[in-house]
Amino acid sequence: MYIIILATSVVLIGLIADVLKEKLNQYNKYIIPLSVSFVLSLICLHIFPELFQKPNIYIGLFILIGFVIQIILELLSKGIEHGHIHLHGKLTETKVIPIFFGISLHSFIEALPLNSIHQTHDHVHEHYDIEDGISLVYFLMILVHKLPVAAVLMMLFNRVFNSNIKKYLLFIIFALTAPAGAVFGKYFSSNSNFAEISTIFLAVSTGMLLHITTLLIFEDHHSSNDKWKNLILISLGFIIGLISFGI
Repeated sequence: MYIIILATSVVLIGLIADVLKEKLNQYNKYIIPLSVSFVLSLICLHIFPELFQKPNIYIGLFILIGFVIQIILELLSKGIEHGHIHLHGKLTETKVIPIFFGISLHSFIEALPLNSIHQTHDHVHEHYDIEDGISLVYFLMILVHKLPVAAVLMMLFNRVFNSNIKKYLLFIIFALTAPAGAVFGKYFSSNSNFAEISTIFLAVSTGMLLHITTLLIFEDHHSSNDKWKNLILISLGFIIGLISFGI
């Protein structure tokens, strides 16, 4: 069920972005800080405790590896994971392909733990599972993070592609990357002799999301008024994350 929700939600947001086109940009400055702070709150309140509940001296290392992987991926994606894009000059199809590859690879990797997170009785938090042991917390993190990115990707495609077939074909491929990552992650963890592989997947993907969320929160290109608005939105995102599942 979660795969269907994930893929259809991305496609639906893409369709909305295609209809609204650039009008959606005016809402990004509100959606991005809110969604990013929500994701960061869930990382700190739920994912970190789950990762560090068992003694494993390498968990921090894998979080750092995820952090570095995200930096490398952004050389291709030009920061589209942040809900906006850093690209100068005229947009062409040639420039868009590496961006598409980078964001698709990011989507695949971050979904690897989706279906391989196992509930543990030692965890002090009560997590709720979607079928096959998926953590609802992590599922919502990925969903909230992915939807603004999907909207920005569709707006980017609208600026570059004249062909609707090409535009929607690439977008559907992107929508399927996360479900593909979840299926691959479950298969790999189920058939691996290494018991900690699902924890490693979670640590790496958390490192990637940590890079994105902290970078966005500490970006300093806003006016004084915008900083106050951002502070309010970020605080609201933290509060929503706090009350969504409790501590």
